[in-house]
Amino acid sequence: MDFNTARINMVKAQVAPNKIHEPELLDGMMAVARENFVAPNQQDLAYSDVPVGMNDSRRCLKPLQSAQLIRALEVKSGDRVLVVGAGTGFEVAVLRNMGAEVFALESDEGLAQKGQSLTESQQVQWLVGALDQGWSDQAPFDGILFCGAVVAIPTRPIDQLTNEGSLVAIVGKPGDAVMTLTRIKGVSGGGHPEALLETVADHLPGCGPSEQFEL
Repeated sequence: MDFNTARINMVKAQVAPNKIHEPELLDGMMAVARENFVAPNQQDLAYSDVPVGMNDSRRCLKPLQSAQLIRALEVKSGDRVLVVGAGTGFEVAVLRNMGAEVFALESDEGLAQKGQSLTESQQVQWLVGALDQGWSDQAPFDGILFCGAVVAIPTRPIDQLTNEGSLVAIVGKPGDAVMTLTRIKGVSGGGHPEALLETVADHLPGCGPSEQFEL
């Protein structure tokens, strides 16, 4: 399979036509070899418009969902961003290519080890821990991105935002056919979430029941 052509097609056919026009984000997605961030037997699906397995129990977001979440963060070069449920680090790598200083939180040690290896040259700090706790030792953050669905946005990560920072997550209950990509602005913004668009994704562990599947 020609992964370079697949990557170009992903950006041009899936991402850009859906009102994602920021050159830094498009360039960031074009720069990351997504096939390295999925399970070896799933690489031919890496650029498809479907969730793809990272291991036997966790799937990554669709490429468009990753782009929509990152776009909603309104990241600027030099911003400090926490990626929650970072998995193997695809969104981490995209954000790093956009000039952000990135911190990755993952509860699965195996995924975190792979992600750390894949992003080693990008000087990303990784932590294995509970996703709903955030990373208080590195707070505050200009952006916090949840790479999956949550039943409700946990309060501790909200408290780790700067006054002007943004937190984005997909919010919905297990079994919901439609969930909401939601943004919270600032440490005091928990009571005023913004509903940005409708989507659906797997729940992150510790933030709602996880869907189990076999590759």
